Amino acid sequence: ALILGSMMGLGLWLLASLAWSSRRPVTMTERIAPYLLDVSARAREIHNPPVDDPLVIAGKVIAPDVAVFITRVDRLLGGRKSQKVVYQQSGRVEPFEQFRQRRAFSAVVAAVVGALAGAGVAIVLALPVLVTGATGFLAGATITLVWQDYQLTRDVKSRAAGITEEFPTIIELLGLALAAGDSLPRALMRVTKRAPGELGREWARVMLMVDLGAPLAQSLRASAQRINSPQVRAFVEHLAQALERGAPLAEVVAAHSVDAKADFSRGLVEKAGKAEVRMLVPMVLLILPVTVIFAVYPGLQALEFGF
Repeated sequence: ALILGSMMGLGLWLLASLAWSSRRPVTMTERIAPYLLDVSARAREIHNPPVDDPLVIAGKVIAPDVAVFITRVDRLLGGRKSQKVVYQQSGRVEPFEQFRQRRAFSAVVAAVVGALAGAGVAIVLALPVLVTGATGFLAGATITLVWQDYQLTRDVKSRAAGITEEFPTIIELLGLALAAGDSLPRALMRVTKRAPGELGREWARVMLMVDLGAPLAQSLRASAQRINSPQVRAFVEHLAQALERGAPLAEVVAAHSVDAKADFSRGLVEKAGKAEVRMLVPMVLLILPVTVIFAVYPGLQALEFGF
């Protein structure tokens, strides 16, 4: 009743605001404002007035969270577009269609098992078989889908962490190869032969596509989309732009190498700080109470014996 009443009140408020809104005549200033947007700040203010409607402001505030929630639900329900992006970022070698088929099959099997288990429990406990079976069906399918989505997200995070760790070393090798006089394709080929990590394998795939006739800049940008790392995406974008415009590649790679080393050092400091905080948990919850007990308990026993 509360939800329905709130929705009815909101709808009546919207209707009333539309009915009571008065449209004032357009002035000459407002008519010429769209033609002076590039030279007048006042024209830009008139053309795009500040938003003061609470509904519009609330919509802009919660829009990012709603978009993330919708994307998450779409991935959970098997949305092809949103799920394919995350699957490519996980670095799995299994074909995407085969992954979708295996995911759907496991969800169906878990749902059937959940329905049978719910029906068995309902028969034993004398509960409604239909309701309990439907609950088990939904629970089995939901748990399976959530677990597979969690594994996929964990693979994405693990791959991104590995790429972030090896990124400074790889671009340093790339910078050395470019400074020695190699071209960008040859330098990338040298790096991929000596980099056994995730980024080396990803760039080896890029060089394979280049050997088949794909443009290097386009292949690099496509590989950046398959990597969940902002540093690598920024580096690839700058490298592709330098390649298209004829800028010196060695200087671009050297600048990114310095920034990557600095970011890696800051990441190590942050990890050390988090590890130090985690080390306090067993200290405070386990070691300190035991120490206090061993220190205080004999004194309490002596006081009891004294009295």
